[in-house]
Amino acid sequence: MVFSGGLLASLVGTTYFWAGEVISLVVGVCGTALYFATFKPQIVSKKRKNAEFVKTGIPGFDSTLSVGLKKNSSVVVSGPPGSGKTTFGLQFIYSGAKEFEENGIYISLSQSIEEIKNDCKTFGWDIDELVSKGKILMIDLRPFKIKDEVVGRDDSLYRGEQIPFEHLTKFILNSIKKIKAKRIVIDSISILGMQYSDKFYMRQGLQGMIQSLENFGVTSLLISEFSEKDEVPLEWFVTSGIIQLDNQIINNEMKRTIKIIKLRGIEHSEQVHSIELGSNGLYVYED
Repeated sequence: MVFSGGLLASLVGTTYFWAGEVISLVVGVCGTALYFATFKPQIVSKKRKNAEFVKTGIPGFDSTLSVGLKKNSSVVVSGPPGSGKTTFGLQFIYSGAKEFEENGIYISLSQSIEEIKNDCKTFGWDIDELVSKGKILMIDLRPFKIKDEVVGRDDSLYRGEQIPFEHLTKFILNSIKKIKAKRIVIDSISILGMQYSDKFYMRQGLQGMIQSLENFGVTSLLISEFSEKDEVPLEWFVTSGIIQLDNQIINNEMKRTIKIIKLRGIEHSEQVHSIELGSNGLYVYED
């Protein structure tokens, strides 16, 4: 389908109905060409939909929320390196499958799946068991990998080339259908954004992807690299929530902290809470 260039910005994220299927606009690329993803609609009453929430399964964090995260919402988990973002995302996926019968997908754009599984083992999380049962799907989407014959392992190189957003979105939606996922983590959206010099294209693609994920009925966490010295990232403006993790010096000691910047429509704590990264994963203190 082709539209005039001036219509593209207003059409991104729009949902269309056709022959009993919902067609969700993903992104406009290649001049005036628009790309779509199709799926069967989930008919949920507005009253029921607004009453549904999801627990993260992270001890201490859920008590900072009045009811939990909104189902089908997209939330940014942001912070500098070493603040616990990846662990937060992994714990969200693991707890969902283990405790709440919600299948989940973890997409990595930086680490290998083996590295991530090894991280899980340090917390006593048997990810392999849940993967074998089809409850968790781990996907390695590092843009470029090379085989290092010397060390005998996969590594990643980023060369500034692009993963077309429409291809990425369709791949993710197919993966969701494959295991009937209800949770998804993309780690990290910052690495994806580094590939695009065109911020308008990036915003279009990200908005389209988020809209498609919400229409598919999944709760999404988008991992984002951010510190106070950085420019506010694009993903902060197009998602319904922001959870900010940080490393702070308190009493001459480095401490991890967490603060909810926004969660649209959800009452939540406005305090900065301390985090402990222990043998069982993250724990959030009430402070």
